[in-house]
Amino acid sequence: MHWNGKDSAIFQSQKEYIDTAVVPLTLIDGSDQGFQFAASAADFTLSLANIIENQFKGRIVLFPSFSYTKDQDKLTLYNQWKEELNKAEFKHIFFITSDKEWSTLGEDHNIFWTPSVPLDSMDQKLRNSVLEDQLRQLIPTFAKKWAN
Repeated sequence: MHWNGKDSAIFQSQKEYIDTAVVPLTLIDGSDQGFQFAASAADFTLSLANIIENQFKGRIVLFPSFSYTKDQDKLTLYNQWKEELNKAEFKHIFFITSDKEWSTLGEDHNIFWTPSVPLDSMDQKLRNSVLEDQLRQLIPTFAKKWAN
């Protein structure tokens, strides 16, 4: 389910089953060198997040993308998000990103880094295949976190 009015009502009535929040993290880079790469990475991250939501519908809430700049302190942002989502009593909070810098916070932060694949030049069939391949790689990691 998505973080919207209709799905939030379902979440409130079925909290015991919907135990996971997923937050896509997307870098905003206005520099000449980083603009296109960041936009392509955001496209990949958001597309992957939507595939995850579709696969685990009824178990997760997909939040809107959180956009940030490289100068913002990632640990502070992470702690703020975690604190806010803990208020909703999620048992698991997962972050998805194509920004390798987030992985420096460590595995115990539930930040899943996946390398960005430029999707814009792919036809829909190949695009779906690439995203489903990434999903297959994430499923065991999600399952392991859910088991703990």
